[in-house]
Amino acid sequence: MPEKPSIDVRKVSVQRGGRAILHDVSLAIGQGELVALAGLNGAGKTTLLLLLATLTMPGSGHIFIDGINALTQPDKVRSRIGVVFQESALEPRLSARDNLWFISKCQGLSGRAARVRVDDVLAASGLDAFAATPVQCLSGGQRRRLELARALIARPRILLLDEATLGLDIAARHAFWSEIRTLVADGHTVLCSTHHTDEARDASRVVVLHQGRMLADDTWQAMCTSVPATIRLRVPAVEEAAGWLAGQGHTVSVDGHTVVVPGTDPHAMLPALLQRMPFHVLGAEIALPDLRNIVEHCIAMRAGHRSHATKAVPA
Repeated sequence: MPEKPSIDVRKVSVQRGGRAILHDVSLAIGQGELVALAGLNGAGKTTLLLLLATLTMPGSGHIFIDGINALTQPDKVRSRIGVVFQESALEPRLSARDNLWFISKCQGLSGRAARVRVDDVLAASGLDAFAATPVQCLSGGQRRRLELARALIARPRILLLDEATLGLDIAARHAFWSEIRTLVADGHTVLCSTHHTDEARDASRVVVLHQGRMLADDTWQAMCTSVPATIRLRVPAVEEAAGWLAGQGHTVSVDGHTVVVPGTDPHAMLPALLQRMPFHVLGAEIALPDLRNIVEHCIAMRAGHRSHATKAVPA
């Protein structure tokens, strides 16, 4: 018998002020999956995470977390999830240990069990040396790791992350994300909203939302097959270069002093172009699809600008 999804969203809709925030969204995520939630600002990503965290209610539809009805048993669901939202839930005047001690008490731990769990989570997060440090004195990366530690106190099976690496520098973001990959390898289910290509690339699947609707749900590799890489040519005479390339049958766009040419095999195409082009090229590079390209492509397909879809989800 197939295992129940860790997260099971069925035809969920949310309206505010007469406007649809989410429209008929359905999503199933299995145990041990890392799923990235992508979309432009206002797509409905945070609203979906708030629903899963039982912090708001849908207008219609059903939500099951670890097989539990989130609409009728929200308290039971909260014992199964850990949440890291964009806004900090830490008390800045308390130490790292005291913040974790407080949440452990809220989660029903006490006495020696709470002390042991707090120490274990501090050590696992690499924050044991900062246990007595007030949160307001920690770096941004350390605070985000403490947010994750806070979410893990109750050993949740499911983690909900809303732009959890927002504002971190590259080193801190990579360290935080490395911890997420470790948790997934240990069997945790993670749903995260993100704007970062490398985070989406690590995911089992990428779900694209736009204006409250699900546009796509597929692997990163499959999505990339529908979005071509591009060759970017920096030239002194942009219009001349664009005209010549268009005359050779290429689809061309112009970005400042750069001519952009999509291609299915740009690594083979670029040397041939450079040999044949009758004008000077100042620089050339191949740009692979990124998360923004994927999202924009899905939106364009929804608008009817393209006929080919990568497992597009019908409205």
